Amino acid sequence: MGIVKLAELVEEEAPEAVRTVPLERYRDQVVALDASVAISQFRTAIPPIINRHGQNISLLQGLFYRTLHLLKKGIKPVFVFDGKPPDLKQPVLAKRAAIAGASKDAKDPPASGLLQQLPKQDYETLLSCLGVPYVQAPAEAEATCAALVKAGLAFATATEDMDALPFGSLRLLRHLNAKNGTVEEISLPVLLEKLSMTQEQFVDLCILLGCDYCEKIRGVGPKKALKLLRQHGSIEQVVEHTSRQKHPLPDNWPLAEVRALFLDPAVAPLSQVALEWRDPDEERLVCFLAHEKHMNESRVRRGMEKWRESLPKQPQPPEPGFGAEDGPRQAKMEDFFQVKKRPHQVPSGPLSRKKQRLKHQPENAART
Repeated sequence: MGIVKLAELVEEEAPEAVRTVPLERYRDQVVALDASVAISQFRTAIPPIINRHGQNISLLQGLFYRTLHLLKKGIKPVFVFDGKPPDLKQPVLAKRAAIAGASKDAKDPPASGLLQQLPKQDYETLLSCLGVPYVQAPAEAEATCAALVKAGLAFATATEDMDALPFGSLRLLRHLNAKNGTVEEISLPVLLEKLSMTQEQFVDLCILLGCDYCEKIRGVGPKKALKLLRQHGSIEQVVEHTSRQKHPLPDNWPLAEVRALFLDPAVAPLSQVALEWRDPDEERLVCFLAHEKHMNESRVRRGMEKWRESLPKQPQPPEPGFGAEDGPRQAKMEDFFQVKKRPHQVPSGPLSRKKQRLKHQPENAART
């Protein structure tokens, strides 16, 4: 879910913080991707592809093509996998599971429940074959993505969830799967400037809007939350200056704990994060995707061929020509033997008639 209606509020109140950028603009930039969000996008975009082992490999195939697409654009992706969700997130996770289960039972045939889900290790193996690094977060992936950006190890976080911003990611990329080849980039520094807020006040705004870790104050919508925070500066002051009858607080509201989750989250130790990109190993990819997971081998080969075609062309040395200017030079005697040059001498041939005439003229003739 992320932050409720934060994207709409940003577009209305701080449009200068949002811009549409061609994906090619991020060539040679490191982009940290929330792996779970990236993979889950393929659940609705790609129909199930069942291999001979009864495994649904559609998500694996989607991740293969998505990662290759980024590599062809010259982007350096690093995927961050979720760890253990915070305890405060358990109620919302249970609610989502109940909704997903009811939807699945209503739409899917009974046999679909027998399909084997792929383990996370398969996605890690795929990324390793593609030469792309991945990071295991201790908790929320977006928090570690934001930490990578703040530390200068990544340029931006790529996810559809807006909570990368309260986690402190300086740049957020959304709609990475857009077919028009553009992404939406949100700048956190510009956003804070246009909202006239500090990062701490922005986190309070996100809590008032509604997040994954607690309930929100009833009767406080996006515009009212922004107005109250601008007027009073913090949630405590908002609570003090608003009516409890009109805006009752949630029961057992863990405000301090939620703030700490955003402002000081558990992240992967950056000193142990080694980001290195290698060229994809085509034969290892074929062995894993085609021979082990039974994906169509020709598709894997074709994908790798398109990746090679996207690589910058290396300048080739000029071929020897046959013209007078660029043709091979004819060898000279000096190339084989050392030739001693004679000192420069004045030619001793017969004098010209003028010089002879001047030589035989008497000296007094020249004085007259």
